[in-house]
Amino acid sequence: MTHEKIYLRADGTKVKVSVWLYVQQNHPYWSFLIFIQEPHSERWLDPFTDRDYQMRIVQPGFQQGLAGDTYEHYVSSQEILDAKLELWEKIKPV
Repeated sequence: MTHEKIYLRADGTKVKVSVWLYVQQNHPYWSFLIFIQEPHSERWLDPFTDRDYQMRIVQPGFQQGLAGDTYEHYVSSQEILDAKLELWEKIKPV
């Protein structure tokens, strides 16, 4: 099962958290992906693999001493947890 939740930032950027739950051999596994939609754009991009975004946004940050690009730069752990809980509410047993 999958679920997506979109967060709007103050600068107009949208961050989409896509979470999913799958079960393998009776063990549940959670995972998530993060996508960004910049203001005045219709394109959702992956900040970790989109080369144009990395060269334009991430690389200048590294020159200013950023240690590395992680999901915490885009979304908080609480926001990921909220998306997971919304998915759980949809699929939980009665």
